[in-house]
Amino acid sequence: MGDRRARHEYIQARQAVKESMVNQLQRDHKCRRETIHNLMACFLLAMHTGYGFGRERLLRLKDKMQSEFDAIVGGQVSVEEIAEFLEQDLSLSIGIAESNPNAGHYRQIEFKAVQQMSAAFLMALLDEFDFKRKRLEAAYNHVTDLTESVGKNETNYAEICAKVNAVIEKKRGRNNEQK
Repeated sequence: MGDRRARHEYIQARQAVKESMVNQLQRDHKCRRETIHNLMACFLLAMHTGYGFGRERLLRLKDKMQSEFDAIVGGQVSVEEIAEFLEQDLSLSIGIAESNPNAGHYRQIEFKAVQQMSAAFLMALLDEFDFKRKRLEAAYNHVTDLTESVGKNETNYAEICAKVNAVIEKKRGRNNEQK
């Protein structure tokens, strides 16, 4: 009887650990997904307000960033390699490869997503739009100014996302009406 009870308790404990791990992975994924979504909106809005990118160029930028991001996540290139390239070839040092080992778990997830998305953003501007050092630095500064305004509660990610969607949808609606 004791062996059955012990086995039952072991199975329950194992199931609880498994559920806890699955829940943690889901929370981690949600944190990463939300961070990437918000960053993408910040990058796109910064390019719209800072450089006048309209719907077509925003969509091109988004597609190119996704391609660059996929290469980073897929291991074809690392954030550190991109940072080194930007530093050596363009004399652009913006600290995208820096880390904070004292940050909490979710902050680490956010920080890694910021690094990856920033690298993808810079490489997309370089490859797709032929931005050079000064323009890359200025574009990145537009983004950091925007994210700092979120930190100061001057705006929020929902507003930023809504503005980007309005630019993309407004143009789409206008083009659809003309057809």
